[in-house]
Amino acid sequence: MTKVQFRKAIQEGIPAELPEKKPFDLLVSHAPKRKDVLNLEEKKLALKNALRYFPKKFHDILAPEFLEELKNYGRIYMYRFRPEYEMYARPIDEYPCRSKQAASIMLMIQNNLDPAVAQHPHELITYGGNGAVFQNWAQYLLAMKYLAEMTDNQTLVMYSGHPLGLFPSHPDAPRVVVTNGMMIPNYSSKEEYEKFNALGVTQYGQMTAGSYMYIGPQGIVHGTTITLLNAARFHSKGSASGKIFVSSGLGGMSGAQPKAAVIAGMVAVVAEINPKAIQKRFEQGWVDEVFSELDELISRMLVAQKGKEAVSLAYQGNVVDLWEKLAKENIKIDLGSDQTSLHNPFAGGYYPVGLSFEESNKMMAENPAKFKKKVYESLRRQVNAINKLTQNGMYFFDYGNAFLLEASRAGAEIYDDRGEFRY
Repeated sequence: MTKVQFRKAIQEGIPAELPEKKPFDLLVSHAPKRKDVLNLEEKKLALKNALRYFPKKFHDILAPEFLEELKNYGRIYMYRFRPEYEMYARPIDEYPCRSKQAASIMLMIQNNLDPAVAQHPHELITYGGNGAVFQNWAQYLLAMKYLAEMTDNQTLVMYSGHPLGLFPSHPDAPRVVVTNGMMIPNYSSKEEYEKFNALGVTQYGQMTAGSYMYIGPQGIVHGTTITLLNAARFHSKGSASGKIFVSSGLGGMSGAQPKAAVIAGMVAVVAEINPKAIQKRFEQGWVDEVFSELDELISRMLVAQKGKEAVSLAYQGNVVDLWEKLAKENIKIDLGSDQTSLHNPFAGGYYPVGLSFEESNKMMAENPAKFKKKVYESLRRQVNAINKLTQNGMYFFDYGNAFLLEASRAGAEIYDDRGEFRY
């Protein structure tokens, strides 16, 4: 696509003619199917909410298509309207605009949705399993169109991915005002949020997905490096060189862990169950070596420790299997943590031991009660293995991902004698 065609596509917004349906791309990491939480009347409302973006002449075609998406994925993403152009942050002068500030925001949005950056790009999710930029592709198209049209005397107001419109303001005002996940307190449970998200009226934007400011693992690699260096300095003897750090998660922000450990001079071992996430981090250089067999992984880890290598090793598998293997063989680990997305434990943020990646994705949608039970069983096993390793000298810390909170809800042995978290 030429630059002229790209600018024209941005300025058009919702296409005047329906684009062809797009095949489901199996090469891209997709969000897991969300559980069915809407009754019949609510599904009708979800369809109305989706169809409001389009002329009535398209409704006969789009209504059954969107209903099928709702059935198959638990959400309406409007895959048909995913742009034909490649998604990445272009030089700012390539964007059609009347305001350079608005053009910079278009650049940021496209960076958040770049397949090299986003966790589930076709579902408009940047990181954390459910950190969304928009709820659907119509919202993306409209927001980009408004940004191309607006001046420095206007402000675009966004609510959970939905562009409310351009409002008069002034050059010193924000060009965009964003809110995400606004919930009335009496209806702010996880269950109510899931329902409203399926209805298309709210989204969870995380900190930098729905505010268009995500810069990938590089944004946290320095902080993680300092954390690891201080953990090694305060809680183990000698330098950080050759120390073993074990954790999990390579999907989003967690992808910084292996690189941070290498910068600190350590041996990093990070588990990730999603093969596409591991492949992305390996190709981008965030991890040095990938293993799918625990015996081979541990052998390589011990060689690296002995040679005081600064190297990152990814384990394609479940982190609980890794923790239990290390505990069973009584292997000395220096530092441990966890960066699975446990703020979102039952919808793709945590994958329980004993189930494959595909089996988990199926169960969380089709039998959510059983999946929740499996998650809690897995967390109890994970904590048991971690406790054994900490008794052998490992220092473990929660890195802000709600691991301790969800482990406590699971009934894991995560409290000390004073009733406080052990870690």
